[in-house]
Amino acid sequence: MSSQSGFSMIELMVTIAIMMLLAMAVAPFSVAWGNQAAVRQTQSLLNQAMSQMKSTALRNPTAASATAAAVLVSIPGKLCVREGLPSALDCSTVNWSALPPAAIQLNGAASQCIALDSAGMSLAASVGGVACGTLMSFSISKGSESSSGTLN
Repeated sequence: MSSQSGFSMIELMVTIAIMMLLAMAVAPFSVAWGNQAAVRQTQSLLNQAMSQMKSTALRNPTAASATAAAVLVSIPGKLCVREGLPSALDCSTVNWSALPPAAIQLNGAASQCIALDSAGMSLAASVGGVACGTLMSFSISKGSESSSGTLN
């Protein structure tokens, strides 16, 4: 008689069933990790945008004296920095832009702007009928993950 070695069909089915149960148990954790990473990445992009806006304002390429030298625009799905005071709240002709993976609210609004004068100080301005915020507060969220604070 010859002996055969290997796994029986029952053993393979039990192993696959256990692996499926483990995969189903881990799935919610991986979604939470992904959302948490998206919030952190968006916060990093927001900090980069703030740095770009400050450097653009201090360079003052449009020679603005009484108006905004640079504006940070946040619209759903897009974040950008523009020179001077734009006429519309959009991200056309920008110095810097990014596509954040999480939702951003600046000063409590999904579509918002922040304007800086040539000295890098927050300035009350209006872009396309939207009053730019001067408080620089932010809120970032994706799924059940969120973060909030104040830009500086």
